[in-house]
Amino acid sequence: MPEVTVLMPVYNGMPFLPEAVDSILNQTLRDFTFLIINDGSTDGSKEYLDRLDDPRLQVVHQPNQGIGAALNAGLAMCKTEFIARMDSDDVCFPSRLKAQLDFLHRNKDIGLVGTKFAYLGISGRSGFPPPAPEDHSTMYAYLIQGRQALCHPSIMCRTSILQSIGGYRIHSSGEDYDMFLRMGEATKLANLDEVLYLYRLNPNSLSVKKFMEIREKYSYACHCARLRSEGRPEVTLEEFAAEQRARPFRQRAAEAMDIYALAQYRKALAEILGPHPLIGYARLVLAAISSPRWTIQRISREIRKYRK
Repeated sequence: MPEVTVLMPVYNGMPFLPEAVDSILNQTLRDFTFLIINDGSTDGSKEYLDRLDDPRLQVVHQPNQGIGAALNAGLAMCKTEFIARMDSDDVCFPSRLKAQLDFLHRNKDIGLVGTKFAYLGISGRSGFPPPAPEDHSTMYAYLIQGRQALCHPSIMCRTSILQSIGGYRIHSSGEDYDMFLRMGEATKLANLDEVLYLYRLNPNSLSVKKFMEIREKYSYACHCARLRSEGRPEVTLEEFAAEQRARPFRQRAAEAMDIYALAQYRKALAEILGPHPLIGYARLVLAAISSPRWTIQRISREIRKYRK
């Protein structure tokens, strides 16, 4: 029986879905189950998936329910010791699954491991691998501050631990941070010190509104984690949102500008790695101007990394 199930939710994954599927089927680790949950796609993804012929594949079609719900459906079907994530528009390096499986075999105290990654444009160009912490204490500290510590679709974890914490509690975007924090309370986290994953940036899907929604879910996950650490009951997302709206206008405005700058930064990278690099570099300047505080913090982190 395979040790690993690769779980990939799909919602309108074309035209990048075939490249994502091929990058899993061509792994150096050959023995695994590839479980694909088609979450109500309407763009030809279903038809493409139904044409695939590989004994490792298991394709499930369901009405659209959101990424968290699709992941929970797959998690409930997973019978292997380990589960690995994959997104339908990204690309894995061939050695990714074997490297992570070997790491988890060697490190029994670690329950979840990601990999370092680089951004991938719609044109196929890649670059800009962001720094990522590798040890549990630093990673959890990053997470509780709302900072990026893991690339969700790059992870592999012990299935029993993910199931024991209840899987994904947020059924739409932002489901990853809440899961990461609860996994970090139940087990140790790690990242491999190697780029083994390419994360696709599509400028057409990087809206400020979407970033606002995701950041609200991240902030909510961090708030609930702090409440749990203090032995206090969690609040609902609606209660948290009401508390956030009651904050002083200056604080809310500064946070909104930070999120706007982050959205512009991500879109700039997508354009630089895509068909409009000059527009992307101009957008980088806009991101820097939009939030000088965020820009200074980012430059300071890069300087500290260089000095090390």
